[in-house]
Amino acid sequence: MATIRKQSIVSSLFIYAGFVIGAINVLVLFPRYFTPAEFGLTRILMDIAMILAALGTAALIPVGFKFFPFYKHYLPKQKNDHFTLLLSLFLLSQIVLLILYPWIKPWIIRKFSVRSPILTENLDLVLPLTFFMGLFALLETFSWNIGKQIIANLTKELLFRSVVMILIVLWIGGWITDFDQFIGIYAYSYLPLVLLLGLVIVASKKYHITFQISTLTKRMAPLMARFGGAYFLGALLNVVAKTNDTIIIASQSTGGLADAAIFTIATYLVTVMEVPQRSVVSAATPQIAQAWKDHDMAKLDRLYKKTALNLLIVACGILGIIFLSTPLLLEFLGQTYKAVPLLLLILGFSKLIDLGTGMNSQILQLSKHWRIDLLTNILFVAVSIVLNYTLTKRYGITGTAIGSLISIIAFNGIRYVYIKNIYKLQPFSIRNFFTLFVATAATGLLYVVDFGMGVWPESIFKCILFLLIFGGFILGFNISPDLTELFKIIQLRFRSKEK
Repeated sequence: MATIRKQSIVSSLFIYAGFVIGAINVLVLFPRYFTPAEFGLTRILMDIAMILAALGTAALIPVGFKFFPFYKHYLPKQKNDHFTLLLSLFLLSQIVLLILYPWIKPWIIRKFSVRSPILTENLDLVLPLTFFMGLFALLETFSWNIGKQIIANLTKELLFRSVVMILIVLWIGGWITDFDQFIGIYAYSYLPLVLLLGLVIVASKKYHITFQISTLTKRMAPLMARFGGAYFLGALLNVVAKTNDTIIIASQSTGGLADAAIFTIATYLVTVMEVPQRSVVSAATPQIAQAWKDHDMAKLDRLYKKTALNLLIVACGILGIIFLSTPLLLEFLGQTYKAVPLLLLILGFSKLIDLGTGMNSQILQLSKHWRIDLLTNILFVAVSIVLNYTLTKRYGITGTAIGSLISIIAFNGIRYVYIKNIYKLQPFSIRNFFTLFVATAATGLLYVVDFGMGVWPESIFKCILFLLIFGGFILGFNISPDLTELFKIIQLRFRSKEK
């Protein structure tokens, strides 16, 4: 757990730095210097590319994680064809996508031409965005397997947002004068990430290109094919579940891409809560794979409980600060984005449930009962799409948020039951309950109290007061030994510097 904590902390610092840049992009620059439709276009292109990229990587990424320990253990580096195999399959998938694209394009145009015509004019840009996004996802898997989680997270979270900010600055400064030129360059925003992470992997000398199929691959090919084939559908549907909200909004909501831009603001703020999860997942996933290989249930139990509690604590703290800052946010953005606080409340609670149930996805995905993960993914997507489509048509973007909440509750509830019944593992204790109760009570009380200070000073004062109340509770009652130990380490370092 110490290794996971160290990697998670360092990764989180880089990710939060990226989120600061992203917040400037999403909350300041895009709303101020682009129309809502232009801003929404950048989000929809990204979401469509995520779905298409999943077509090329959905089967490869879980195979890359699950079987890497076996390749590492049984094959020398020169004969390890794990890297070459997955990379070749990805390139083959991109060729297939190019062949199928002429049949996919008309369907997308029919769905978006009325409410989002600017998307149909720029639809071909999803092709380069899809290729480099998918290639980066595969390189990220390779880097995680060799312990390069920190550089992978830095590249994905910090470098990508920096590239987007540079493009926006060039637009503001007049170096990019036409929006078609801007969005054309935006479609290649993942290229620098691919180049950097590719250089890191080559420099590590952990992988070798070999075109000789190993005996291990021949022996395990049927198992990998069954596992990857099943997960192709599940992982693809998981991406659809994460992106269908803005896509449905753009095609069904009255405001089209403008409503998608409003929803993007709320989802981006909620995404800040995911930062610890991204760091923990990148550090813990290889350890979970190893624990399953070694049949170490005690280690799995520790990982399950500690990650669930720590993620819940940090997520509650982040959500409290964000929600207490919504008056300040609206003061800055204006009434065009007045729906953001309610969306934030609904989506934030959804994220608390998702994070608070721990790493159930990774535990199931890497176990022999991986089909449960697949089936729950399918159920999640089905429920999510039906609810989002139905509720968005009736209630607009608020209905989209409610549909996401219901889907998340069902999704994580079913996984919790399966893991508890099959493996006798569950992530909760009385500490989880007290954490949620204190965070909710403190946030709600501070939100309704008016100190009469004005929007800016009052928002800042409430956030500081919330941190003192919630942080004091967590540390004072030693709710999380990991976070308490981390706090003491930070204290000691500051004291040593002062001396």
